[in-house]
Amino acid sequence: MRDIGESEAPATPSSQVARRPDAPGAGSLARMLDVLDMFSATRPVLRVDDLQARLGYSKSTAYRYVKTLCDAGLLAQAAQGRYTLGPRVVELERLMRIADPLLQAGEAVLPALAAEQPNSMVLLCSLYRDKVLCVHREGPEAIDSGGHSVSILRARGLPLPLFQGAASLAILAHLPTPRIRALFAARGAEMAAAGLGADWAEVRQRLASIRRDGHVATAGRFNRHLAAVSVPVLSRDGSQVSGSLTRIMAIGDYVPGDHGRIVASLQAGAKQLSTRLP
Repeated sequence: MRDIGESEAPATPSSQVARRPDAPGAGSLARMLDVLDMFSATRPVLRVDDLQARLGYSKSTAYRYVKTLCDAGLLAQAAQGRYTLGPRVVELERLMRIADPLLQAGEAVLPALAAEQPNSMVLLCSLYRDKVLCVHREGPEAIDSGGHSVSILRARGLPLPLFQGAASLAILAHLPTPRIRALFAARGAEMAAAGLGADWAEVRQRLASIRRDGHVATAGRFNRHLAAVSVPVLSRDGSQVSGSLTRIMAIGDYVPGDHGRIVASLQAGAKQLSTRLP
């Protein structure tokens, strides 16, 4: 059986919403970089006409931006008039794997954590703009749950929905209040649809409850065969959230009234990660 994992609800990429080229503070460089936001797993190849239509640029501006990005290696021509992300992206990815402190910490800590519960997966995630991204994962490709083999389609760099799922909520709840309030002002309808609350008071209360609990647990939220428990990963000095640490498991292995061991294990792992951050 091939299925999605507990943290695998479809994310809504920010690139689906075109940015106005005349928005305040949007300089030429920012507008050019908006081109990169248009690429996604569902749109890996784009034409200049697509970019022009979605971003509202003139044809000459769109072609100029594409040429500049190609010259920098950030885009590459796949066929006449069609473009993909370029080789410079691959080079930068390698440099990130070498230099990213959170990834390096995850590679050191997660293997032992995953081995504690073989039929489960451990994910390390971080926040990038308005996306929660998987940074590193350890564990099997599929989890056996009640006779079902559930594939966990979660790889480094794939986004999770910002307002749903244990991995995302553990991060969201620990963001500074002004940032959460700004998110609510811009995307309150999405928060309400995700069950976080119909107004700011309800959202604030829900997230405050998560902070007090120190973890988020979901069961059957996105897949009826799976459960997930997540804790925040804080910076070394504890002043800000750096990411989240999540265990995805068979729902039969998760007992809501007796999950202290899972939470304690994840919190110990999160503390190890924090001590390895700059």
